[in-house]
Amino acid sequence: MQSEKKVVRRFIEICAAKGIQYIIISPGSRNAPLNISFNNDERFTCISVPDERVAAFIALGISQQTHQPALITCTSGTAALNYAPAIAEAYYQQIPMLIVTADRPPEWTNQGNGQTINQTNVFNNYIKKSYHLPVEIHHENDEWFANRIISEAIEQTTNYGTFGPVHINMPFREPLYNLVNIEEKQPKITKTITPTFQLSQNAKSELSEIWNNSEKILVVAGLLPLNHGLNELLKQLTKTDNRVVVLSETTSNLHFENNYPYIDRLIDGFSETEKENFRPDLLITIGHSIISKKVKAYLRKHQAKSTWHIGNEQFHLDTMQGLTHHIPASPFDFFTSFININNISNNENERFKNYSKFWRQRDLKIKINHDKFLKTCQWSDMKAFEIFLKALPKETNLQMGNSSAVRYVQLFEQRKDLTYNSNRGVAGIDGCTSTAIGAAIATKKPTTIVTGDISFFYDSNAFWNSHLPENLRVILINNGGGNIFRIIKGPDTTEHLENFFETHHNLQSKHIANLFDLTYYQAINETDLEKILPKFYEQQKNNRPAILEIMTPRFENDKVLKGYFENLKKL
Repeated sequence: MQSEKKVVRRFIEICAAKGIQYIIISPGSRNAPLNISFNNDERFTCISVPDERVAAFIALGISQQTHQPALITCTSGTAALNYAPAIAEAYYQQIPMLIVTADRPPEWTNQGNGQTINQTNVFNNYIKKSYHLPVEIHHENDEWFANRIISEAIEQTTNYGTFGPVHINMPFREPLYNLVNIEEKQPKITKTITPTFQLSQNAKSELSEIWNNSEKILVVAGLLPLNHGLNELLKQLTKTDNRVVVLSETTSNLHFENNYPYIDRLIDGFSETEKENFRPDLLITIGHSIISKKVKAYLRKHQAKSTWHIGNEQFHLDTMQGLTHHIPASPFDFFTSFININNISNNENERFKNYSKFWRQRDLKIKINHDKFLKTCQWSDMKAFEIFLKALPKETNLQMGNSSAVRYVQLFEQRKDLTYNSNRGVAGIDGCTSTAIGAAIATKKPTTIVTGDISFFYDSNAFWNSHLPENLRVILINNGGGNIFRIIKGPDTTEHLENFFETHHNLQSKHIANLFDLTYYQAINETDLEKILPKFYEQQKNNRPAILEIMTPRFENDKVLKGYFENLKKL
């Protein structure tokens, strides 16, 4: 049994044909034709999430892992506006999502009718494209039109240059709940063929000349999905060409012997001579948003002769303010093509060996100071991160909360048996836990979200649904407020630090754990944490997710972190 509305039946069939699997439904009446039809169709996995903001971030987590669009649908009015944060994150991370907003019929817009707002292009700045379906299908041309734009909308999420969110607005007139038992005919399906990336001969010659004349080549990698092919390419590149150095962030999911995945600890405290020695001739950026402020400040001031950005963005991404070439391709496609072009081999000339040698020597010295500091480090956020990062089960999908959480992770050695994810497209704190829930649902792998207290409490509605996966673990670092504001420069100079920046509180998560029937653990010192972690990662008795709340000293964390960076400079 499906909705009597033909436009809905057409929509359902095309979604199934296009491989849409996950449907995240926020309950409502105006979207009843969709809710009932999806739930009555065994080809779809339907998940009910009452909070639309949470629903959208759960869909983001699912799409992040599957690289296929999850579909979210809600009722009309302000419900749709709650999708906006996750949509913006998906847009800047280039994650496919299909947003389907039910709407009142157009004649009632701006007429004082309940739950009625102008929903046309409501997400305009943060989507690839928006579509508006007809209220009813009365004519064969209506059906042709609906089929065409539904198919195009779904294809838009994963084609036409880049992945991203796409919006479909579907207005419905009452009645909304009438059903029919009709075997819907198969719709005509249009498929988009993505062309293979290929550089023109002129582009090959121009880029090859720059590459071959550069003695110091620096690749800086931001947020990227795990790509074993790219990992292997860059590994071979750094192995065979001593001019090439790769600085990556944990969110890039690059891990190989000659890679440096802890930029902040490596780049802090350069002497003036080192700043010049490390300045690249050619800078190549790949991936999305770079977290490290230190590397951005350094490379903006000490600019390369040439800067390339390799990525499918529809705009010039010039993070380091020196862009000379934008190459609209995936990093894997580009390096596959370009490395073959140059037939790169190890050059024995000594001048080509200095660049990688400089970085390697600095890395070894920094690592000694890093390890020394941690041996005597007092109980703090820093010590807590050191302990639990070692204890994460193999093949864990680590979801890193924003602000201080993701920055602490980036100070430690990257584990090759982990996958690293974070909402760093826009870098908001508003849906980190929800995203982790979506990722855990999609992969069935061990999934851990490490989050700060403000982010955790902000997104506590994430647990308000009946689909919480048992493979989810939540590590909450509770230091009594937004401790990042004690670390960054500026907030500590104002008398309003506690109330309007740090947002000091005395909350604990055990009551939230009780409310949602989650297993709860608490650690208040190093001994507690080491003792609890094995139990935390065992299967819980109720087959529910578990929360581990780590209490750290509010007034010590910033001092410890500043002391850590001071210690690194002692070379």
